Amino acid sequence: MRRCAPLLPVALLGLLLAACTADPLNIVLLNARAPGDKCDFSDNTKYVEGGTLDFRPYLVGTPTVATHTGFYGQVFGWENNLQAVDTTVGGQTLDNGAGNNFIADSVVYQYQYSDPNVVLPTNETQNIHAVISAGGTAQDNTVGISVLPPGASDAINNSNLGLNSQTLLVTFQVFGKTVAGSSKHTNKVTFPLYVSRTDTTPLDCPSQGLVLNGGVCNIPGRDQPVSCKKP
Repeated sequence: MRRCAPLLPVALLGLLLAACTADPLNIVLLNARAPGDKCDFSDNTKYVEGGTLDFRPYLVGTPTVATHTGFYGQVFGWENNLQAVDTTVGGQTLDNGAGNNFIADSVVYQYQYSDPNVVLPTNETQNIHAVISAGGTAQDNTVGISVLPPGASDAINNSNLGLNSQTLLVTFQVFGKTVAGSSKHTNKVTFPLYVSRTDTTPLDCPSQGLVLNGGVCNIPGRDQPVSCKKP
């Protein structure tokens, strides 16, 4: 028997899900949630189909130093299809149902990048700690994933990235164990990220009496070009 993850049009789903995987697939990653007006990703009815990131450097601090935004965090709905089952032996409760809670401990990444001259890491791995209770639904449960880990980010930043956007397809899978000790993993998910560097000159907002425009998540370059705004 093969279990198919539910598929919706990309524009609605906000990501590409691996269509099928052999049973048992108990921990399932679903929609990429939209940040909303407060960057709280709380509305389970609103999704994104990908993201953009501007690698343009900008000046911060006193005295000012140049930096750039090289990360992109995304929140996904997920569900745990294992059920909470009490285990009682001789009248003594050995498991109160928490044994099927899932604890994520790592994420493994693979990449496809539109610039063939840039070499990205293979099977890059990051540690993670996230928990979803047995029976948890995607409506009420989310997990935050870095869809641009340091290895890929550094390779892109050190390349000849310019104004023309490049496409990065980030495919990742979450691994972990249940509280009872069974190894589990999620389905694979592919999230498209469109990266560019709108200018190589660091943007100096402070000298203009302005501040960096970080958008709804207060992160310069996330889903918009690096820019200034009035305080």
